[in-house]
Amino acid sequence: MNDVRKMVFGGILGLFLFVGLMLSVVYVSSCGLTLTCHRAAPNVDRTPIPTLIPRSHSESQVEVSMEEFNKCQVAAGDLIGAWASAGAPETEAFPFKDAKGQTCEGTYEDVQPLFVENSLWYSGALGCVSCHNADLAERSAGLDLTTYAAISNSDILGKGTWEGSKLQKILTAQGLVPAGHSADAPVNNPILYAGSQVAEAEATPTP
Repeated sequence: MNDVRKMVFGGILGLFLFVGLMLSVVYVSSCGLTLTCHRAAPNVDRTPIPTLIPRSHSESQVEVSMEEFNKCQVAAGDLIGAWASAGAPETEAFPFKDAKGQTCEGTYEDVQPLFVENSLWYSGALGCVSCHNADLAERSAGLDLTTYAAISNSDILGKGTWEGSKLQKILTAQGLVPAGHSADAPVNNPILYAGSQVAEAEATPTP
């Protein structure tokens, strides 16, 4: 009778040992010899190139970027000088040389932001028209830069010559400060993107 009990208990114990061994084999094959089963975590799908252009990127956006790429780098004062030297046209294109000596063309649309936009000549700067407009006659010394007509009717660009004009002297001899102009402030002549590059054969001779 005792032998039968030993065989039964031995069989049960062997069954538990076998089941435990099989579970251990399954765990090790799935999770390795660690207590945290990281191998069981789902894989994270990643694209090989994280900077792919999204599918929603339209053709118009590509065209705008190509147009910006074709613009020229030019100092703000040099762009105004080229425009004034060409007779300050409103709609006609005028030639200028960019910072690399390449031939470019611009229009008044490229020049007009230099009188209007804030933080263009230096960080935090107010646009020229914030002081030089028709509503502030005394503060602006009677100078209005808000429109092409107002600029044309003033004498700030000189009489056919840019060199020695009032605006040229201000941009080259006086710096800009929050209160206006000051000979003690450093002169600012920031580089910006304007106009567009043209082939040398098509370029209008620079005066």
